[in-house]
Amino acid sequence: MSQRVTKIFSEVHGHYDAVNTICSLGTIVKWRKDGAKEAMIGKKDYKLLDIATGTGEFAIELYKEARKRGKKMDITGMDFSHNMLSVAKRKANERSIPIKFEQGDALNLKYKGNSFDVVTSSFALRNVDSLDKFCSEAKRVLKPGGKFVFMDMAKPDKVWQRAFLKFFWGVSGIIGFAEYREAFEWLTYSVDKFDKDNFVKILKKNGFKNIRRRQLVSGAAFMVTGHK
Repeated sequence: MSQRVTKIFSEVHGHYDAVNTICSLGTIVKWRKDGAKEAMIGKKDYKLLDIATGTGEFAIELYKEARKRGKKMDITGMDFSHNMLSVAKRKANERSIPIKFEQGDALNLKYKGNSFDVVTSSFALRNVDSLDKFCSEAKRVLKPGGKFVFMDMAKPDKVWQRAFLKFFWGVSGIIGFAEYREAFEWLTYSVDKFDKDNFVKILKKNGFKNIRRRQLVSGAAFMVTGHK
């Protein structure tokens, strides 16, 4: 992580969920549900790593989906930010949800190779210094045949969706983000610059198979899935 990104996420942890909800027009809730469903595999009991878990919203959604399906999922949520993890741990404790939240580096995972059945990450790809290293580490800790589910925001494919998002964020930036403007400015900048096609190429370069990318509701986010 760059010093700027590290600073932003260390300071915005108390408002992070609100920023995501507003910037996604509330559709981030649906995005998480879609991602959680994709992370369900045939095994009844399995281990999952959520990289850059942030405030734990996606990890908690994963737990809820697994429980609904009668699966026993051993979930580890990892993030570089102590402040973000403090929010995640509080949420899990308040709801009695048994998720392990640990501090760590997404580009140098502390876990042994072939450790997890599923690896997930939501809305972190735009923030890492090296997507190639991120993918390499994700593949290393996945078991043979293991599945990945990655989600993030990027420019919508359709022109009218891009125009609407630009207008909405422009208005929001003027009237609603005085308290955490730097985080908002980084989000909009990084979304505009992220190259979805290049990310798929990096996944292929790292040897992932069955890669599938689809746009999520509202067009402002995408999901990529595949296997080791």
